[in-house]
Amino acid sequence: MSKSGAATGGRQASRTATRKTTGTTDGEHNLWHALQWHSKEDRPLRPDQPHRAAHRELSDRVRPGDADSTSLPEPVRLILRQAQDHLGETLTWYQSLSADDKATLNLVIETAVANFVSWQADLKSDPASDDAPRPSLDHIFFIAPLEFTQVVSLRQTLDVTRVVVDLLENNVAAFAQPGRERQTRDAILYYAREVAFSAAAIYADTAEMRENWKARAEAFAMENLANGVADAGVASQMTMLGWPSDYACFAMVGKLRQEGRLGASAVTRRIRKRVQAIGGQCLIATKDDLTMVLVDPRDQGSPEEVGTGLLHFFAEDAPVCLGPLRRGAEGASRTIRAAITTYQVAPAADDVFVGGRPARPLQADDVLPERALIGDASAVDQLYREVYLRMRQGDPHRILLATLEAFLACGRSLELTAKRLSVHPNTVRYRLKQAVKIAGWDPSNPREAFVLQTALKIGRIKGNAH
Repeated sequence: MSKSGAATGGRQASRTATRKTTGTTDGEHNLWHALQWHSKEDRPLRPDQPHRAAHRELSDRVRPGDADSTSLPEPVRLILRQAQDHLGETLTWYQSLSADDKATLNLVIETAVANFVSWQADLKSDPASDDAPRPSLDHIFFIAPLEFTQVVSLRQTLDVTRVVVDLLENNVAAFAQPGRERQTRDAILYYAREVAFSAAAIYADTAEMRENWKARAEAFAMENLANGVADAGVASQMTMLGWPSDYACFAMVGKLRQEGRLGASAVTRRIRKRVQAIGGQCLIATKDDLTMVLVDPRDQGSPEEVGTGLLHFFAEDAPVCLGPLRRGAEGASRTIRAAITTYQVAPAADDVFVGGRPARPLQADDVLPERALIGDASAVDQLYREVYLRMRQGDPHRILLATLEAFLACGRSLELTAKRLSVHPNTVRYRLKQAVKIAGWDPSNPREAFVLQTALKIGRIKGNAH
């Protein structure tokens, strides 16, 4: 048996974590309100939750060309039509927008221009002066649903602003009051700057909100997996975090090394970048004082290879432990729990060596007996199925099993074992070689003998129970 063979068991936690996705049925759920409302929420929400129905309901009430736009001066309405034509001719990304998204963007543009016309009509002095009224921009962003920030980027928003401002500036004489052309042009530039600043703030808040959502969703998913919950709800959480429906993953558990004042957050960012650099993806969360990293290497290396590349991110004075490679949400839960129990038994694993040195990282499959001793059902099941049952299946008459048990009971002495079984020592030696071929563990090695002895004890206990 390979010492890194797949675990096939695992105790399922009885409790199921609550996984609600909070939402709103308000037809006017939009970017501005979402930002205000989300800041009060503690549960993770989807930042890209579709609100198409809400958007259509709002747009049906305030379509381009309705009350707001028809109240504009005819020259301004002409400029708006020119702007929309210009956007379609010069901006490739605008051409690729859906009809709904174009309607939303045009509605935002008309609202912004209508707001400007209303504001500058009351402007009697330099717009930057202390006594000048300040433009209110909140309702511009009331128009767009939250998901719109993923359709049109901040850079594209500024492109649109530039097009509209250029057209307004070039046609200022068509709608400005006689003698106030310069003041109107100054007002256009001032207003455009305020719109740009406001848009930047909105996009920054939205990005921060998404990051906060992702961090909370990541923490909830990892907590569920660590607690043995791997149902459809957890699989859905991982899908929302960008994981595919089928994947192979392993867990890495340890204490992060401290890096100045930035602490753990800086280290976790570097871990993510390192995993992404090899073409993989990862989730990171903390449990007590441990950091859990779930890695999907995407066939870019074994757990040992990838884990070794991440070792320097972990504290040198504490164990670093690897769970086995497993598939899907159920497998993710098993590898995380295996890595955690491996960390718990690490103080007793001082006889596990790799290349003559203490194992680092310490792999879960190398401490199966210790994990079984602290009640890790997955380790117990793995020893039973992959060592004891394999021996039973390859030794139907139990001759090899009896020889192995006698050899271990006699302190791994060939002579004493031969005497006990009334056979020649060479017969004992031959049988033990056959046992190694079947089980994959060598009883002449003290460490591997411990694995075999534990597996045999588990087999006897389970066999008696049946």
